[in-house]
Amino acid sequence: MAQQGSLEADVALLVARIARHEQAALAELYDLLAARVLGLVRRVVRDLDEAEQVCGDVFVEVWRTADRVCTSRGAVAWVLGVAHRRAVAHVRPTLHPLTSGQARDEPAGHPGHPGQPGHDRVLELAYYGGHPVRDVARALGIPVAEAYARLRTALAGLAGPAGAAAS
Repeated sequence: MAQQGSLEADVALLVARIARHEQAALAELYDLLAARVLGLVRRVVRDLDEAEQVCGDVFVEVWRTADRVCTSRGAVAWVLGVAHRRAVAHVRPTLHPLTSGQARDEPAGHPGHPGQPGHDRVLELAYYGGHPVRDVARALGIPVAEAYARLRTALAGLAGPAGAAAS
């Protein structure tokens, strides 16, 4: 199961087995995705101990909900989506309201990710920072629809050519 090209197919099969309550499948899924899940959660949660706790919660939720999910849009994306939602839910009670001073647009993308101006900042605040898109839009002084468009573009950029073609 270590082949990168077959990761999506492997994860989809494991999720189907988890839906049938096969504990061994959950262990295999954990071995395959725990590092990715923890990496994503750490971007949001920051504290390692808390991030590890959230990571464990992610796999519990995968176990509980695998029988109700359709992985045709991507099993890896579904698991990472669960991770992101859990991480944001964990930090949301501690978030401070955004102000326009905190949310200044950046003129260029991050190194290694040639994003468009403003797109990376929306991604950072909304996706990694856990702030609602409406709050991000207000803080950046842009319409909500523009904030959503920037977020979609930035996420598609992170996904690479496959993500850009899908958007």
